[in-house]
Amino acid sequence: NSGYTETEIGDVGTQSDGDRQRLTDDQIVSLMKMVRMLEDPLGCPVDIEFGIDHFGQVFLLQVRPITRLSGGMDFAMSPPAPKETLVSGIGVSEGYCTGSLWRANSQAIDTMPEGAIVVAKHGEEWMLEPQCLKQAAGFVFATGGTNDHVAITLRQAEKPCLLAGDQYPAVADHDSKQATLAYARFNGTPAAFIVTGDLTEKLASHSTASSAFSNVSSAQAVASPDDLLPPDGTLSQVATAFRWLTNQNARLLAFFAPGGGLDCLANPIKLSMSAQRAEIMAVTQDNINLLILGAQAMLDGYQAFLQLAGDSRFHELKLLRDELALLIPRFETLKQNIKSGLESVTLPMKADEKVQVSSGRFHQWIEDCHQLHRRLQEFCPCMANRVQSVHDLIYLLHRGFVRALAPVTLASGQGKISQSIKENVTYFDYTSPEQGAGLLSPSCKTAIEKLNCKVAVASMDNALIVNLNLGNHMSLVELLECAEGGKGRTLRLTFSDEFDRPDGSDNPGALKRMWFLAQLLKVIKLGENGGGIKLSCNAEAGKITVECPQMASRQAMQEAFEKLIPVLNDTRNLDLRFAETALFEDEQWSFNWLAQHLDSDFSEADRFALKQCIFSMVYRHGSIFNYVKLLDKQYRQFIEYADKLYESQSKSKEDNWEILRSDKIGDQTRREILHHLLFFSPRIATPMIEHEYGQLQNKYFVLKPFCGYRPEFYIEPDQSLEKNREKVKRVLLKYGLQYASQSIRNDKDVVLPTIKKHPDDLEYASAELKSDEDVVLTAVTKKGYQLSYADPELQDNEQIVRAAVTGCPESLRHASERIRGDKDIVQIAIASQIDNLANASIELLKDRKYMLGLIADHPCAYRYAAHELKIDETFVSSVIERNPKVLEYM
Repeated sequence: NSGYTETEIGDVGTQSDGDRQRLTDDQIVSLMKMVRMLEDPLGCPVDIEFGIDHFGQVFLLQVRPITRLSGGMDFAMSPPAPKETLVSGIGVSEGYCTGSLWRANSQAIDTMPEGAIVVAKHGEEWMLEPQCLKQAAGFVFATGGTNDHVAITLRQAEKPCLLAGDQYPAVADHDSKQATLAYARFNGTPAAFIVTGDLTEKLASHSTASSAFSNVSSAQAVASPDDLLPPDGTLSQVATAFRWLTNQNARLLAFFAPGGGLDCLANPIKLSMSAQRAEIMAVTQDNINLLILGAQAMLDGYQAFLQLAGDSRFHELKLLRDELALLIPRFETLKQNIKSGLESVTLPMKADEKVQVSSGRFHQWIEDCHQLHRRLQEFCPCMANRVQSVHDLIYLLHRGFVRALAPVTLASGQGKISQSIKENVTYFDYTSPEQGAGLLSPSCKTAIEKLNCKVAVASMDNALIVNLNLGNHMSLVELLECAEGGKGRTLRLTFSDEFDRPDGSDNPGALKRMWFLAQLLKVIKLGENGGGIKLSCNAEAGKITVECPQMASRQAMQEAFEKLIPVLNDTRNLDLRFAETALFEDEQWSFNWLAQHLDSDFSEADRFALKQCIFSMVYRHGSIFNYVKLLDKQYRQFIEYADKLYESQSKSKEDNWEILRSDKIGDQTRREILHHLLFFSPRIATPMIEHEYGQLQNKYFVLKPFCGYRPEFYIEPDQSLEKNREKVKRVLLKYGLQYASQSIRNDKDVVLPTIKKHPDDLEYASAELKSDEDVVLTAVTKKGYQLSYADPELQDNEQIVRAAVTGCPESLRHASERIRGDKDIVQIAIASQIDNLANASIELLKDRKYMLGLIADHPCAYRYAAHELKIDETFVSSVIERNPKVLEYM
């Protein structure tokens, strides 16, 4: 019926393992040699089909280039919720689409809607005809292969496809319904599914920034030669040279960003599979030549910048000249290596078929691409004599001219240098006399001098550049009267940090800080008097850029600067504070994730995450912000009550509750604070949330900390405990009692097994169960200090106190006065550490006979004797007589 099936055929003459036939090692080696041999002339990965005869001989049947592989599509999101999912299956061809589900019918192909998702039990030849492939958006099969003819054809045609298996009827039953088919990676995890409705907009909005490329249009030259060379006269003046070198640094780093022109070298296999690989490689070659041209211009410009100091003997200048002397020959060697590497990777990709990769080795070509990419882009800050890449060179040049600014200015006599009273700010003034202070107004200067870090300020007629050294992260703020690209008056912030991995995933706290900074600048409306805020990030340079272009006036630009400075001043150490703070559900921090969330609309999830940052700083660290006055009333009230909770942390739950029940706090603010408090202090927050949401009172439920402002549950409140007792037990065994309702905390049947696994959770048990011997004994046997949460009656129980003190001698302090005078129990406590005697009762420490005997064996016990014994001369003489070493402790 124009279809096909695949059937396993057992053969007794073939090596087998049960019902599974396996290739021998020799056959595998033979196949590997064939594949390697065929990759060379085709210059890309290949798909082969082969047969094996009865003698085990391998025969090649056909070969074709592979033009598309899975794994390049990634979304910074989790797959859709189960309630939306029709089926989840095995991915065959990557991609996503939305269309009407259409039950395949070869006799009625003219009825197939444009952009349909074809649903069939298996692939058929007519489906692979050009007309059908053009009309269909995607395919769903019940059965099929993941690397057969159909699968490879669909991948090459870029048509998403999945195998539904036993779930096929669920798709077939929705014939003609609108659905979305997707097969990709979601936060790094592969998933293939079909959901009802149109999710393409959501998927597109979460597509991650990637260095992958699909066609030649995405590989255009990013600059022209004229852009990368200094205009005449630029390098003769300190101010103009400094400005040009700063901008040159940004221009060159742009080559390393996604879409910057070097992407294909990081993806040589994907390049090899492209039909336009010759064109892409040609554009990449142009971009490499431009990068080298720009780097040489920056090196020459830096050398000219140093020469402005003449023969000055400044020690700092001597060090920088020595470094430059090492950089110049190092870059010459690097350029030769890059030229050689460029020839080795471009020649095989020439459009002329006479010089295809057959002349070399495909796998060697891949390694050559990676090697060339490393020489251009790999970043490993090092000494000048060990520069390994153009990126390293750019970094050292940028660092060098910032260090050279002060001595060159002094030696050239072209500007004035001064310092603040605290000597943490150095001013470089290059303004013309008629310009006065230029953009550096008195209020801007006041804001700068409140910074708690080293600052360099370069003031020019039409620009103000402020460099902040904030430890591991750096900030460069520019105020420009006339920015490039017709942006007009512009405030620009470049905020950079240190990362070991290219995607930044090794330092999530730093990425969270970048996200927080960007969102906070939106909230304080940094760009309100201009064209708004434009945000971007560059993973390779480890930085984000914030721009406020088209500012209405010079004063508006200066006022924005005065807003920005106190915000930057409070960024120090935020990476450490945010590192363990959950901001979003299923977050997986990387520069790809950051790029998707940086410039998006300010959503409810963003609002929660921003306040989670603020709450963590206030409630956990007692931080006081310099920028509070810039926030609106609701944010200020949120911070005020978070601060009150911070100050009352040592007080009772009732005191905390009284703070949040104040008539002065808004209902919205109180509920928001409770949801944030749940992350940091569930002991306080859980009962408060139960009280705040009246429908939860006297219900059996377990809260789930959720990055949002509505209650979420591990156990829903409308479920009966009797019917769900085993489920409740499983949840409590996993999460403990801290998120459980009061009704659950009072149920011994579920609390007791929880305490066995989580003895620290005795503090969350109800007052009734804190007086239950079984529950308390279970807790203190494993964690003796839990005795502090036991009912006072059980703190006077010898069996329970003995169990606590046996495992944790220090827990004696939590026993009743009577028990702390029990010599047997005190002996258990001091057996391992005599200092635990401090927890004994005062009556026991007054006992002359007991203390004499104890000090005879442990002279240091004298320190804990009651005061009336220590002033009793008879007692003191007796202990000295018994153990003269006691004199050391008197």
